[in-house]
Amino acid sequence: MNIARDIAPAILRCYPQLDPGQLELVAHLDGPTLGVAGPGAGKTLAVALRGVNILLRGEADPGELVLCTYNKRAAAELRERFGAVVRATGYRGDVDRVRIGTIHSLCHRLLRTRARRVGLRPDFQVLNEDGEFGLLAQRFDHIFGPDLGDLETGGWRWREPRLVVKHGQRYFDRISDELISAQDLAGSPDRFLAALGRCCRRYEELLLSENLADFGHLQRWAAELLDDDVVADEISGGIRQLLCDEYQDTSCAQERLLLRLSRRHGNLCVVGDEDQGLYRFRGASVRNILEFAGHHPACRVVELTVNYRSHPAIVGFYDGWMATAADWSNPDGGPPYRHDKTIIPHDPGRYADYPAVIAIDGRDPADEKRQLVDLLGLLRRGGVIAGYDRVAVLLHSVRGQVAGAYLDALDTAGIPANRAPAGPGPGGKDGKRRPGVTVTTIHQAKGR
Repeated sequence: MNIARDIAPAILRCYPQLDPGQLELVAHLDGPTLGVAGPGAGKTLAVALRGVNILLRGEADPGELVLCTYNKRAAAELRERFGAVVRATGYRGDVDRVRIGTIHSLCHRLLRTRARRVGLRPDFQVLNEDGEFGLLAQRFDHIFGPDLGDLETGGWRWREPRLVVKHGQRYFDRISDELISAQDLAGSPDRFLAALGRCCRRYEELLLSENLADFGHLQRWAAELLDDDVVADEISGGIRQLLCDEYQDTSCAQERLLLRLSRRHGNLCVVGDEDQGLYRFRGASVRNILEFAGHHPACRVVELTVNYRSHPAIVGFYDGWMATAADWSNPDGGPPYRHDKTIIPHDPGRYADYPAVIAIDGRDPADEKRQLVDLLGLLRRGGVIAGYDRVAVLLHSVRGQVAGAYLDALDTAGIPANRAPAGPGPGGKDGKRRPGVTVTTIHQAKGR
């Protein structure tokens, strides 16, 4: 492959700093492509550049190009990067016809045009997570009532209906994400699983009767639509290039959807980092990215392993720790649980030489918090951080019983701090937000 020949001159002129992995991802446009990325490797920029390269080289018209990703924040970033590349390169086509968004928005559009095939009307409404919870709570007796006794065998205490609803929401979403048949589940010999299947079946019937779709069924029904070869050919016929960022966060249903949409043309490019697969609790399966190349014998695998974000000491620590933290081999003989990759820092000479990785090992929780406060003060006084707003403390929860002690310690030391918005309280100890340390969870930090 001649990379210079396969990339539009405007891209090479405007982005001369691209590394070999990024260049290869941008250049190779035919057939399935897997981008194995490391953290801070510029993968979203590479996906945006690939999309614009497709347009500049005439490999697809704007209306035949689809770029998708996992959540709204990631989609907004992808849209912003794509627009910046379009402006920089001077592409003059009608980019408003390019479809850029979440996989859920792609499912929404797909389902809207063929709603009646799954039992909905075209004007169906989509429930967000709060709306789904509200519907389950409002129709509690109808959905859960007949099976509360059997559900209790799985620990669902009928005297706590709110918890039953939370359990139901989580299980129903997972059933949709993994394309499990509620009918088959209802036939299980296990009392709890059979009851769960019956409840899920009543919930699905309720959604259809009320002309509603939650996020899980939005993608499930879209994927089931594409199981019809005629429908799949009709829909995929309008797509020539399909790109997916954050592929490690896709679910079973989303994987099937993307594979079916690309079956006709075969031009599916997915990019992700299995080390950042944080959404398994929402149905994401890191197996999708690990097994992608095996599902496509002609797949080109491109490594994006230059880190542009962190101090070389952090990159080295991360790379060594990930390589030795676990045995990534698959005992069943399948692909390993992690791609064999070595993350390297970009331009290590531009960073000052200081200990960028420091371990705190307190004698007790109070000692740990004192050491954290001392460390932040040292970083600020030494000019390593320009302000406390450059710091995030990642915890397993931002609830008061976990985050409160850290907020108290920082407040006592005169260091401003804020709990992440998802926590029970808008900001710091007094509820007010101010520039300072962000106390959050790793899931919220990734979402940002």
